[in-house]
Amino acid sequence: ESSGFDSNRRVIWGIPAKMSFHLIHLGDMGLNKRVLAFLIAAFAFTGSAAFAQSMESTPAPKPAKPNFAAMKFMVGTWACSIKSSRRPAAYELTTTYALDPTGYWLIGKSTTKAMAWFPYAAASDDHITYDADTGRWIDVTTGDFGGYDLQSSKGWTGNTLVWHDLAVARGKDVASQADITVTKVSDTKTTSQSTFATVKGKTVSVAGTCTKQS
Repeated sequence: ESSGFDSNRRVIWGIPAKMSFHLIHLGDMGLNKRVLAFLIAAFAFTGSAAFAQSMESTPAPKPAKPNFAAMKFMVGTWACSIKSSRRPAAYELTTTYALDPTGYWLIGKSTTKAMAWFPYAAASDDHITYDADTGRWIDVTTGDFGGYDLQSSKGWTGNTLVWHDLAVARGKDVASQADITVTKVSDTKTTSQSTFATVKGKTVSVAGTCTKQS
């Protein structure tokens, strides 16, 4: 039974998941390298003039820095407790958030201690930014044991923030994952609620509380 959805959670911003990556080889496309090289050379010869005429010469604008005003209360150190309904004890997490020097990222560094049902200390990093082109916040997570995740959110609506998991895929234990709803109780406290369904048809709830320490 996988413990990733119960243990490796971030109560403030989201839930790490697993995703499969597939490589496409030239052989799968029915082309050998010699034929491919010929096609590339032919395109370069016949298409260079047209390409030069259509090439955009205007420099690309520098991306604007995200407005972190609604997120700045997160800066500091937080103690979090996350409880899965199918696990006997809560998962304790310490996370420290800081704005990076470039002004483009809010970075969170999390650590956890070993516990009975997940007897391994672990660490993870969150990189949060705003994608102005798509109008959404993005959270990129990497962690120990190959953990990773990618989530998006439209941002705060009142005191509520909803994260949608972009990386979650059906696995041997988890069939589907609901969005994560984060509630800002105050500048020093947040709560979160989410659920996921197992392949056996069981719905598991996960609830968390974070309290700012400094």
